[in-house]
Amino acid sequence: MALAKKIEQILRDELKPEDIKTVVDIAEFLKFKESQNIWTKINESEHEYISEEERLHFEEIKLKGEFIDQDKLLNELEINQDEI
Repeated sequence: MALAKKIEQILRDELKPEDIKTVVDIAEFLKFKESQNIWTKINESEHEYISEEERLHFEEIKLKGEFIDQDKLLNELEINQDEI
């Protein structure tokens, strides 16, 4: 039996209504973990795409707190806040 069919059968036949929230919470957690795994892979491969000099520059910017102001960026791009 396919995993999806087995889960569907359990949900239909054996799961109490009060446990459905638990199943949803578990599914959301697993989805979150998967997205975290993707970001981990991206961060691990960062060195292939960003030179060490660029990485050090980014770290320097982070330490100084020099971040782009979202409102200024939207203004420069001529995008209104309500369009987001």
